[in-house]
Amino acid sequence: MKLHAECVACLAKSALERAKPERDLARRTEYMRRVCEILSAADAEYDSAPLLDARIVRLRREYLGIVEDYSRIKRDFNALLLGMFDRLRDQVWGADDPLRAALQLSMVGNYIDFNLLGDVDPDGALRLLDEAADRELDEAECAHLRADLAQGGELVLIHDNCGEVVLDKLLIETILRLYPGVRAASLVRGGPVANDATREDAEQIGLAEVAEVLDNGLADVPGTQFDQLPEPVCARLEGAAAIIAKGQGNFESLIGCGLNVYYLLLSKCPSYTDWFGFEHFGGVLANERRKNFPAGARREA
Repeated sequence: MKLHAECVACLAKSALERAKPERDLARRTEYMRRVCEILSAADAEYDSAPLLDARIVRLRREYLGIVEDYSRIKRDFNALLLGMFDRLRDQVWGADDPLRAALQLSMVGNYIDFNLLGDVDPDGALRLLDEAADRELDEAECAHLRADLAQGGELVLIHDNCGEVVLDKLLIETILRLYPGVRAASLVRGGPVANDATREDAEQIGLAEVAEVLDNGLADVPGTQFDQLPEPVCARLEGAAAIIAKGQGNFESLIGCGLNVYYLLLSKCPSYTDWFGFEHFGGVLANERRKNFPAGARREA
């Protein structure tokens, strides 16, 4: 099951908040009525929150003419993190366990999420980076990931947000240095979606220096809806030795796919505590096939 009551309520609340630029009450009311139609028609077994969010964004753009532009924010956060890249690389390679250190940095970078959190404080993001080494990771899952990487083959990293993508680049660089038998591909969004990483972000940060850059062909979905991906992208994911999927949008849209996906994220949804046992704002490294969620987690994929 991909959609719960809390998802519906969250999407409706976000839809109303983002319609505020429309001052005509009648049009805003009609827009919300149409949003409710989208939500009431959703298939709880198939429609993930990112997929429904895309439908609502299309409605807001077409009916209200509201188009959110995150381009400046994205450039600024990419530049902020890129300016720290050399220092963070030294931090990773000065650690006792460089892979773990790179995973921790990439994970806390998932804080940079304007779609879910609204305003993101750059100072808050930097504080999280300073505290990254204190973030716990599932040791058993780290061991599984190391074993998969040691076998070689292709690693596909599915990116999430701007800024965060710089830390993902560092993670890929670290993996390639530790595991020379691995080749890497990066999967970004197919078009501008909130502050999610696209080919433009990849070009700004030099992502092609460490990985082949692909896009998922989905122009407005803040996730990776597997059955809507272009066939060549599906084939790459199905053939990958391992996949690292960043963030909640990728987690919510990919869960249940059955591939060897390692979900790496900060748990920003309060309901994840009940559904999966994830601590609110805690770090998560969990595998799709093992679904190693904490004891007591009860949501079904």
